[in-house]
Amino acid sequence: MLNPTNFQSQAYESIKELILTAKLIPGQKISEKELEQRLTIGRTPIREAIIRLRREALIHVVPQSGTYISKISIKQIEEARFVRETLEKEVFVAACQAVTEEQLKELEKLVILQRTYAQLKDEIEFFQLDEAFHQLIYKIADKENVWNWLQTINLPLNRFRFLRLEVEELSWEIILRDHEEILATLKEKDQAKIAPLVGQHIDVIDNDLVFVEKAFPDYFTE
Repeated sequence: MLNPTNFQSQAYESIKELILTAKLIPGQKISEKELEQRLTIGRTPIREAIIRLRREALIHVVPQSGTYISKISIKQIEEARFVRETLEKEVFVAACQAVTEEQLKELEKLVILQRTYAQLKDEIEFFQLDEAFHQLIYKIADKENVWNWLQTINLPLNRFRFLRLEVEELSWEIILRDHEEILATLKEKDQAKIAPLVGQHIDVIDNDLVFVEKAFPDYFTE
């Protein structure tokens, strides 16, 4: 018999993925019954997952109205971008000093896979590989706990980043080229060059946000 905790975790991860990938869209009204039928998971794990997601501000309750998927806060996107850029400049410099040949090969595999899924226009795999690339660099820098700590702060930013992949005017190639250039700089162990590259990679968020907001105006809130 499966541990109830496993069902709770499964419900939480499943609903969270639906929110992050906009399968449950910002502002959408939801119910426990609907989620129970959609995920074929029992009511109690669904209820526990909703409580957890409310704590993370991905879901909110409007009294005498119902439960809704929270809209994406522009202010929180900007705050998360600031934290990521500030931290990653230091993390990537540390990785530049510490990276091994074996780790460079792992990063290269991720970039190659990401290009493959870009050609297939597979948004979920492309996004997950983007995350894996950054997470591995945190690990190389011995800052994996920092990465784990960032995950809650990153939630609004990640929701925006996924929507960005659905906007035709915004090329995936820019992300790939940045990753390839970061990889080349890590191979060269060029510490002076890596921090500006990270800044360039993350700063595009400000420009992209204009296009994503225009494409999905009802998904955002200040």
